Amino acid sequence: MSAYKKAVVFGGSGLIGAKVVTRLKEAGLEVIAASRRTHVDTTTGQGLMEALQDADVVVDVSDVPTFDPETLKTFFRASAEHIYAAELAAGVKHHVTLSIVGVDGVRGNPYFDAKLGQEELARASGVPFTIARATQFFEFLPTIAAGFTKGETTGLPDALFRPIAADDVATALAAIALAPPRNSAVSIAGLESASFEHWFKRFFDLTQDPRQAETDQAATYFGARLQPCSIVPAAPDYIGAMCLEHWVTSPSARSALSGDRYAHATSEISKQIQ
Repeated sequence: MSAYKKAVVFGGSGLIGAKVVTRLKEAGLEVIAASRRTHVDTTTGQGLMEALQDADVVVDVSDVPTFDPETLKTFFRASAEHIYAAELAAGVKHHVTLSIVGVDGVRGNPYFDAKLGQEELARASGVPFTIARATQFFEFLPTIAAGFTKGETTGLPDALFRPIAADDVATALAAIALAPPRNSAVSIAGLESASFEHWFKRFFDLTQDPRQAETDQAATYFGARLQPCSIVPAAPDYIGAMCLEHWVTSPSARSALSGDRYAHATSEISKQIQ
């Protein structure tokens, strides 16, 4: 049983955040889902002190749907600086940041670069913390596929990939949040590790998508050259329970497949890799 009584989830109305809010409430915590919808703006600091009053633990899953390097850098840096200053003032006991497996070794991907900067600020903040690095979500497979597709062919990096369901990420994040701070990084990954080509052939088959998935030796991961194991963890601390076949029948899959939540970002991604 956790010693924490109140949690704040930044990005608490989003894909991962809403699920984390539910799990923390199920664990008996008072939870505030903080976002601009609830008049909390991490980039300006608006509403932070009110939201963090008496908070024990914070989970930051806030995000911005872009691949513009300056926008990403500004968003994550400004948000982190405001959040940590408010947390120190409020006496927060544990801060959890959602990050990405491979963020410390992959360069050239603007999103990874910005998230690494966010991690560095967490380490220097003075707030007890845990960095939760997750592999890519099943929910983003349609967006990733769009970014690598030309015509009817999806040309993918020659590397391993280990996606995970958002539900499983949220479960892991809640468990991490309820535990004592690690003051280091932990990893969250899906059940299986296989090549990008394998995963997208399987995904296209399950969703009756006519596109052909193949390995493209020249393909980067949104600007970054990958080694075979760049974005898969050697020994995950948390492993998801849901397989791809199960996920494609879930409500989360229906939402992800019904439309691209990150259409603008996908457009930018396509420009980068062409």
